[in-house]
Amino acid sequence: MTELRRHALVWLSHAPEAAHEPERSLVERWHAGGRPFVVCRRRSHRGDLSLGFCSPYPGAPERRPRRVAAHALRTQVLRADRPPALEEVARCHPAAGHADALSRLAAAAASAGLDVRVFGSWMWQALTGEPHVRASSDLDVLIEVSSAPEAERAVAFLEREARELPFAIDGELSVPGLGELHWREYRGDGAEVLLKSVADVRLMRREELWS
Repeated sequence: MTELRRHALVWLSHAPEAAHEPERSLVERWHAGGRPFVVCRRRSHRGDLSLGFCSPYPGAPERRPRRVAAHALRTQVLRADRPPALEEVARCHPAAGHADALSRLAAAAASAGLDVRVFGSWMWQALTGEPHVRASSDLDVLIEVSSAPEAERAVAFLEREARELPFAIDGELSVPGLGELHWREYRGDGAEVLLKSVADVRLMRREELWS
């Protein structure tokens, strides 16, 4: 099974508990539709997993989709998967004016030998076919790296490609066993970087990432 780190997608045996009672029906309908939940940083001690998803407001595409929080036990997880690959999102993304740019970016990533994953609004729109991406939406990407050279290569790629895109690239580098950090922060020269995991958020010295 895919490691249950941040951004992993999970399908559950039954509907998780809504973090807020008024959203219970939304959570139950989402689960009944066979849709996945995304693993988030743990918010409380209720359940083993903090989960979430985004739901558009019916008839109001101009409104930012609602973020819905839930929690569940690990024993409820039937299967888990990584966020969808960039090339998958490029194939099914319906936003006008973005399809060609996404396809070019996916081809560039493949040529560079990078496995680029997508989370956030572009992922939810690709998975559900519902309107999540707006004109101001960034493309949130996730790239797994296990060494300083891999991290430098990934960041250089994102910085280079970002100059040619009609939308901004946001997102994170994922370090196995540790967590995720913002790719632009890693590009900087600070002695420490902010690392996020399912369990916590902490500052870590750069050299400790690869020790």
